[in-house]
Amino acid sequence: MSATLALCAALAPVSAGAVETANGTEAPDLPFEAQSLPGAYLAAKQAQQTGALDDATVYFDQALKLDPDSEILRQDAMLAFLAGGRFAEAIDLANELRDSPTSGKIARIALGIDGLKKGQYDKAIGEFDIVDPSDLDILLLGQLMAWSNLGAGRVDEALLGIDDLDQAPWFQAFNLYQKGLIADVAGRTEVARAAYSSLVDQPILAQSSPDAFLSAAESLGRLEARAGNRDAAVAAIDKGLDLAPSYDPLRILKQRIERQETIDPAIANVQEGGAEVLRILGQTINRGDGQDVALLYFQLAKALAPRNPGILTALAGIAERTEQFDRAIAYYQSIPENSAYRRTADLQIGLDYWYADRKEEAKDHLRRATETYPDDIQAYTALADVLAADKDYAEVTKALDKAIELAAPITDDNWNLFYQRGISYERRDMWDKAEADFKRALELSPDQPQVLNYLGYSWVDQNVNLDEGLDMIRTAVELRPNDGYIIDSLGWAYYRLGRYDEAVDELERAILLSPTDPTINDHLGDAYWHVGREREARFQWERALSGDPKPEPDQIERIRAKLEGGLEAVADEGGSAGSDKPRADAKDDASSEGSAAAPSPLPAATSASGASDAPAEAGTGESGQAN
Repeated sequence: MSATLALCAALAPVSAGAVETANGTEAPDLPFEAQSLPGAYLAAKQAQQTGALDDATVYFDQALKLDPDSEILRQDAMLAFLAGGRFAEAIDLANELRDSPTSGKIARIALGIDGLKKGQYDKAIGEFDIVDPSDLDILLLGQLMAWSNLGAGRVDEALLGIDDLDQAPWFQAFNLYQKGLIADVAGRTEVARAAYSSLVDQPILAQSSPDAFLSAAESLGRLEARAGNRDAAVAAIDKGLDLAPSYDPLRILKQRIERQETIDPAIANVQEGGAEVLRILGQTINRGDGQDVALLYFQLAKALAPRNPGILTALAGIAERTEQFDRAIAYYQSIPENSAYRRTADLQIGLDYWYADRKEEAKDHLRRATETYPDDIQAYTALADVLAADKDYAEVTKALDKAIELAAPITDDNWNLFYQRGISYERRDMWDKAEADFKRALELSPDQPQVLNYLGYSWVDQNVNLDEGLDMIRTAVELRPNDGYIIDSLGWAYYRLGRYDEAVDELERAILLSPTDPTINDHLGDAYWHVGREREARFQWERALSGDPKPEPDQIERIRAKLEGGLEAVADEGGSAGSDKPRADAKDDASSEGSAAAPSPLPAATSASGASDAPAEAGTGESGQAN
C-alpha cells in the first residue's frame, strides 16, 4: 500500500445489517463501510486504536479482498486477527509471513501455538526455535518448547529444558511454577512437589510474578489433596492467602478441601500447560505500554484453552480498560458456572452494564447477584456503587447496612463501608448518622484523605468545628497533593468562609490538575468575581459549560444566569452553580457532584497480585474451576 493511499480514506454510511467475516461468523454492525482500499485500511487502524477489535478485523477483511498481496496490510491484519481472537484467519496469514523480516517472529510464534494446539509437537518446536530472541522471548519460547517436548513424550527433555532457562535471575519464579506443572502432568509427583514448594516457600519470588506464586500455591494444594495430605494442602494454600487473602481460587479450593471433596489437578494436558505459560507471562507485562502485547498473549492462550476462566477474565479486563464493555461482558459470561471466577465475573458484569449505559440491566443484575450470593459483601457493595451513581441513596444505605452486617467483626479494612454509607446518609440530609459514619471510618483508618476531606468540608460548610474541619481538609491535600477534587474542596471551603484570596490560590492549583472539570472551573469563576477579576470569572464560567463531563441541567441554568447578570444573579445560594457538597475523586466517591456518576470497579478479588485497582483480571488456568 503506498504512502499516498495511506493518507486518504473514503468512508460512507453503511446500511443496517451485520457483516459476515471471512470465517463465516457474523460480525457486529459497523458505523461505516469502506469504499476503497485506503478507506478500509484507515478504518481498520482507527478501530484498533479505539479498541474496537471486531470492527478492525472486519475492515481488514475488506482491505485484504482489495489488496491481498500487500505485506504491510497482511502483517497488520494478522496482528488484528490475533488480538481479535480470530486465530484461524491469523494462522492463514502467518503461513504467508513466516519468513518476513518484520513480522516473521510473531508469525512463527502463532504457527508454533497452532502446532501445539493440534498436537504437532515437533513442528511446534521448530517454529519456536527463533533466532536472536529477547530475554522475554527466551523464557516464553523455552517454556513452550518444554511443553511441546512433554507432548511428544520426552519428559526428561522437557524438565531439563526448564532447568536450562537460567539467562536472567527473574526467570526463577516462572520456571519453578512451569516445572511443577510439567512434572505434575507427567505423573512425577515428587518433582512437582519439590518445584511448587521451592516457589511457595520463598515469598520474595512473588515480586517477580504474584500470579506464578499464587498459582503454584494452588497447584501444590491440589497435589497434596489428591495425595490425601489434607493438612499439607491447606498449609500450601494458606501461604498463598497470606499474599492475597481475597483470592477466590485459593479461598474456594480451601473450602473444598476442608469438605473433603475430590480435587482435580491444576492442569489437565499439554495444551492447557502452554496456555498457562502465555497467561502468566501476559499478566506480568499487562501494565501500561505492555497491554497490547499482553492481549496477544492472552488470545494465543485462549486458542489453546478456550474456556480457561483466568484467561477469559484477563481478556475481559483489557476490554474494560479500552471501554469495550459489551465485549468484556461476553468474556465474563463465557466463564464456566462452576469456576471459582464466576462470582466476581457476575458482579463485574453488573458494573459493566452500567458503564455500557445499560443502567436498568446493571441494577437488576446486581440485585439478583445479592440473591445468588446473599453472604457476599462485594455483591452488596457493587450494588451500592451503581445505586449511588443513580443517586438512589436510600437503597444505597440499605445495601451498605447489609454489607456492614456481613463484615462483622469490623476490622480496619472496613473503613470504606462506613465512608460510603456516610455519603448516602449525608445526601439524604441525615447528618447525625452521616457524621457518625465518617467518624467511625476515621477511627478505623485515620489517614484516609477522602474521609478527611468529606467530613472536614461538611463541618466548614455548616460553620461548625471550623479549625478542625480546615485542618482535616489541609491534611487530605497533603496526603493527595495531586488530587484536583480534594484541592477544590479546600479552595471552596476558603470561599465559604469568605477568604477569597486563599480560595483563588487553591482553586487555581486545582484547575491545573483537572482543567476540564466543570465544578472546579465554576468555583474558580466565583472566586475570581469576588476578588474583582470579573473578565477571568466569565472565562471560567464559559469553560464550566464546555467542560467534560457536562454540568447538571440546573447547574447549567445557574452558570448561564451568572454569565448574563454576574454572581449577584445567584447570590441567594452563595453563587456557585456547582454543589456545596465536598468534592472527592470520582473513583473513590461514585456520587461526586460535577462529574459523571460512575461506579467504582471491584476490588481485585480474583487478581493474583491483589494490588491492582483495575477490574479483577487474573487467575490460574483450569485450576480456577470448582471441579
